[in-house]
Amino acid sequence: MHRFALAGLFCLLSVAAGASAQLPDLLELPAQSNASALNKLILDIASAGDRLVAVGEYGNILYSDDQGISWRQAQVPVQVMLTAVHFPSANQGWAVGHDAVILYSEDAGATWRKQLDGWQTGDILLEGARDWLAQVEEQLETQQGSDDEALLLQLDAAEMALDEAEREVEVGPNRPFLDVWFADEQHGFAIGAFNYFFVTDNGGKTWRDGSARIPNPEVLHLYSLHPIAGQTLLMAGEFGLLLRSRDGGISWESLELGYEGSLFNVTGEDGGAWVAGLRGNVFYSADGGDSWQHVELDTEASLLGGCALSRERAVFVGLGGAVVEVDLTAQVKGKVSQSGQASFATLKVTSQGTALLVGEAGIMRRDAEGAALPIRYLELGD
Repeated sequence: MHRFALAGLFCLLSVAAGASAQLPDLLELPAQSNASALNKLILDIASAGDRLVAVGEYGNILYSDDQGISWRQAQVPVQVMLTAVHFPSANQGWAVGHDAVILYSEDAGATWRKQLDGWQTGDILLEGARDWLAQVEEQLETQQGSDDEALLLQLDAAEMALDEAEREVEVGPNRPFLDVWFADEQHGFAIGAFNYFFVTDNGGKTWRDGSARIPNPEVLHLYSLHPIAGQTLLMAGEFGLLLRSRDGGISWESLELGYEGSLFNVTGEDGGAWVAGLRGNVFYSADGGDSWQHVELDTEASLLGGCALSRERAVFVGLGGAVVEVDLTAQVKGKVSQSGQASFATLKVTSQGTALLVGEAGIMRRDAEGAALPIRYLELGD
């Protein structure tokens, strides 16, 4: 089974086995301005103060200053698929995508510059893997004669990380980042395929490999990272992988859901935590991840993204145009609608109560009743 396949649909869940001759060019070619960008694949949307910023294929980044009614195209230095975007403040934000690209904006998403790509990640991974392996070997030597299973597992993981790093140095750009999150303008994380976990504490001036802190011995893909409350973060991945940090991402522990399907989205509000994934599976925790309940929903559509509306209310979207509204305070917990057409990657609810859904058909705008609302592309100078 192709490890990124999801019903053969979204490109964010597929990656070539190796770098093609054309991929390096896409990291050097600027995105092209075109009104069709509004209707091309869009994979994420975020707030930059009062501005909305959306990212997608061909390096397309669009921004809106009127709650999603009209959109302008940003200046972007690459044409690779962009998978996620986050602004910890009104002006400074980061976007990530295929070929391990990380982009940075300091003008609320109007212009972007490249901080990192797959031509550099191999060397960073190699340095991190060598340091990790040396530390584990030193610990084993210090505890010579002891049968420490945890250390032996770490040794296997460090050796595997070294192999992966050497491969990345050899083949160049071949893995995507799939999510990005910043606690503030200095401290952030970019996560993705095969345990990609990159860390910065200086606003992306330098990035380093943080994968040694992740309990992910099978090197599973990491899909989604989100804060729950205070310093508590959750991170979800394939095959039911769910990780928690209580110290802002410095250390991580595994959580058990009793579910082995991939989890594509983590969200939360006021201490309530949600995860969603394959075949309409949604889980909720009211205690920061200590315990979880499975939310029974009348859908088997895989849910790729969503957002919490309050502590006990959330909305998720996914394949086949699925939109699932979950309210744990209501008698009927879930309200499901499905268009059977274009799939959605995620959504954003504006301060005016309208919903902006992004996915295969680009950006769609709907009112509280689900009716379509107009949207337009602004040319340069409009």
